[in-house]
Amino acid sequence: MSESVENTLIEEDENKMKRLNEQIEDTYKKAFFDLLEQKTRSEPPDYIWIEKLYEEIRYKLTAILKKGSSLRIEIEESMDLEIFSQMIRNKAFNGADLYNLVNYVFEKCKQLGSPGRDKDVDKKFNELIDLMKSGAVFAEIVPVFIKNANECIDWMYEDMSEFSKKVSKK
Repeated sequence: MSESVENTLIEEDENKMKRLNEQIEDTYKKAFFDLLEQKTRSEPPDYIWIEKLYEEIRYKLTAILKKGSSLRIEIEESMDLEIFSQMIRNKAFNGADLYNLVNYVFEKCKQLGSPGRDKDVDKKFNELIDLMKSGAVFAEIVPVFIKNANECIDWMYEDMSEFSKKVSKK
């Protein structure tokens, strides 16, 4: 077998594996968010899981910031875990509170992320706002918020990783 044929076969196998991995990841994500919606619709909702996911978003936003930095302190205080827990457990989130939370998280994604991603972040934010305007309930909004916020935060980490790779090559 010639080297070019062998390289083509290897490339085809790699592409198949990549597609399979993408399918597995997509299936996993869909199952995760379907379960999240189910858990937020249950009575009472799975508050512990919602709180953990909120905490994870806060952690991912602050983990890239120096401990004690003014921005890190601001995010930690603005995304207070105890207040969030009390609000969801007592069904005290009104439309304005929910909008403010969503807006805050996506503004921080834009502030911490690459300006080249701002339009993408705005699109994820607007998807949530449109959902809220359409009269969606908490159980419909929470999974989309968790999904969209995590995607935006993941873009920040991907961009930092790519930048780090480029810098290390020089």
